[in-house]
Amino acid sequence: MKKSQISRILISGDPKLLQLLSEEIEHNYTINIIKPPEKSLVMTKAKDSVSQQPFYMGEVLVTECTVSIGGIYGFGILMGEDAERSYQLAVVDGAFQASLPETQAWDALLLVEEHNILMEHKLVYSQAMKTKVNFDTMEEYNAKR
Repeated sequence: MKKSQISRILISGDPKLLQLLSEEIEHNYTINIIKPPEKSLVMTKAKDSVSQQPFYMGEVLVTECTVSIGGIYGFGILMGEDAERSYQLAVVDGAFQASLPETQAWDALLLVEEHNILMEHKLVYSQAMKTKVNFDTMEEYNAKR
């Protein structure tokens, strides 16, 4: 599983899963906080739809944290103000970077959570589609009058 996929699941998914994983590492290992959770601004990059040239849209508030587990660094960053979750992300990232034995069992948990996120997105999409207006149908209806 790629690091970006893991981060997306942990940020979008149930916060209890992230808390569970980080607590598992905290109970078994010594965590050194290299850079405590702090707010930062980062530039948001986008592409122009016509010229396909990158440009910066503006700044986004993020919370970031860096920890060390046995000399291996872990980094956590997410949009908004959430010091606890940025710390938890850093701990989980450090565990993956250090290839700790606990991470072997996490793949299955992460895949289940990814499936739950997908099902939630499908539900929201289906609810939104119920409100969709079919303008072709309205045109045909008005043409018959």
